[in-house]
Amino acid sequence: MSIRLAIRLFADGEQILEERVDADESELAGLAEKHTVMLGDLAGPHMIEIEFLDEPDPNQRFFRFGTDPRGMVIPIAIDLK
Repeated sequence: MSIRLAIRLFADGEQILEERVDADESELAGLAEKHTVMLGDLAGPHMIEIEFLDEPDPNQRFFRFGTDPRGMVIPIAIDLK
C-alpha cells in the first residue's frame, strides 16, 4: 500500500526543505533514517514535520518532532537521560 507524505525540515523556525513522497510501507524506515541524518547535521533548534496527505482528520494528519517546539502543537518534552 502506498502512503503519500509531505516531509518538511525546519531550522530555527524557517522551512528549509519540502519533499513529497509516495512510499510503500517497506520504504518508511529508509526515509526516516535519511531525514534524521539531515536533522543531525543542523545546528540550533530544528524540527521535522511529516504530513500524511491522505489523512482527513487534521488532528491525525501531522507528526512533528525535533528540538524546536515553536511549530508544534502541544509539544511533549522527552528526557533523554
